[in-house]
Amino acid sequence: MCGRFYIPEGDLDDFAGLVSKIEKDLLKKAGEISPGDYAPVITPCKSQDSDTDNDNNVITSLHDIHAIKWGFPVMKGRPIINARSETVKEKPLFKLPYVKKRCLIPARGFFEWTDAEDGSKKRVKHYISYIDSSIMYLAGLYWFFRDKDGELKPYFTILTTQANEEVRKLHDRMPVIIRRDHKEIWLYEKNIEIVDSLLKPLDQGLLKIE
Repeated sequence: MCGRFYIPEGDLDDFAGLVSKIEKDLLKKAGEISPGDYAPVITPCKSQDSDTDNDNNVITSLHDIHAIKWGFPVMKGRPIINARSETVKEKPLFKLPYVKKRCLIPARGFFEWTDAEDGSKKRVKHYISYIDSSIMYLAGLYWFFRDKDGELKPYFTILTTQANEEVRKLHDRMPVIIRRDHKEIWLYEKNIEIVDSLLKPLDQGLLKIE
C-alpha cells in the first residue's frame, strides 16, 4: 500500500509556484504527507504546444499542477487513499477516473512500516526512494466530490500493485511508479490496454530502503 509519502520543502516550493494563489494557500505542509493532506498533483492540461522540461525533469508545460486533497471521500468510513491496480477497472468508485482523470503525484519517496525485531510493539518506519534520490511519479486518479457544504472539490488516490522483490521484504504492495518517459502515456493515452501495461511493479535495482 502507500500510506505516507515524502516531499521536501524545496520541491513543495517549486510546485507551489505553479498553482493559483488560492491553491497555493492549501500547500502548507512539506515533508511527510499523510492522508487528508493537500499535495501537488500533476494533471493533464488542455494545451499541448510545448514539451520543455526543467533541469530536474519535474514539470513540463504539457502539465497542470494543482493542490489536491489525498483520499476519495466515502459515505461511511475513512477516505480511500489507495486503489488496487488489479481491480481499478471494475470498482465503481475508480473505473471512470481511471479512464478520464489519471494524474501523477510527485514525491521523493514513500514509507512502509514493519514490526520491531525485538518483539516489542514498536513499529519501524522505512523510507523507500530512488537510489539517486530523484523525484518519482506515483500513479494516481483524481475525481470531484461534493464536500459537506455541497461544493465540488477534487480529491486523489494512489494506485498500488504487487511489491517487487525489494519492497516485498516490508510489504506485499507498493505504489505504481510511472517512469519519466511514460508520464505522457499515463496522463493522455486513450488506449486503455496501453495504460494497463504501466500498472506493474518497478524494476529491480532502482530503489533504496533506509
